[in-house]
Amino acid sequence: MNTRVLIVDDDRHMVRTLSDILRLHGWEPRGVQSGEDALAAVQAEDFAVVVMDVRMAGMNGVEALKAMREIRPGIQVVLMTAYSSADLVVQAERAGALRVLPKPVALPGLLFLLT
Repeated sequence: MNTRVLIVDDDRHMVRTLSDILRLHGWEPRGVQSGEDALAAVQAEDFAVVVMDVRMAGMNGVEALKAMREIRPGIQVVLMTAYSSADLVVQAERAGALRVLPKPVALPGLLFLLT
C-alpha cells in the first residue's frame, strides 16, 4: 500500500506539524512550500494523497490541483483553507478535490479522511 503523502503549505510550521503527525500515524510525508514545488513533486513521485493549502503565493491550491490532475488523473487531493469562499469550494470540488477542510484543520477529521 502506498503511504506517501505530500503536504503543501507556504507556512513551514504547518508543513512540519502535519508531517510529524502523519508520520506518527504510519504515513511517509514529504513537505513542500508552493504549488509549483507540489506539481514538480507529483511529476516525480506517486503519492497516495496530497494535503494542500488553497492560498499560496504563485500557483494557488486549486490551480495546482488542476495541473496535478492533468499529470495523474486519479490523484487524491485534500485542500485546506482559512478562507471558506463558497466559490472557491465549488471550484475545488469541480477540479476533483476529495474534500475542502477549514483551517485550522481538525486532525481527527483529517486522519479519518486519509484512512
